[in-house]
Amino acid sequence: MASSERVVGAADNVDMRGESELEPYETDTDERRVVSAYCCTCEETATLLLEVGDDSPWEHDEKHASHVVEYWREA
Repeated sequence: MASSERVVGAADNVDMRGESELEPYETDTDERRVVSAYCCTCEETATLLLEVGDDSPWEHDEKHASHVVEYWREA
């Protein structure tokens, strides 16, 4: 059954009902982390040096909500 709610900017075939996986910057917030970020839209990159308790996304991701950003944790 289709939902009567719509998300602005989302494609019709995207199911937004389920929980999504946590991004690497949201996990292990009790330790220091090095997370790399890559914007697939404008090809900008960054290395995030996250301190204990920091679970904020890359500033570029917050400013450009329509961009697709990939995060991965450095080993």
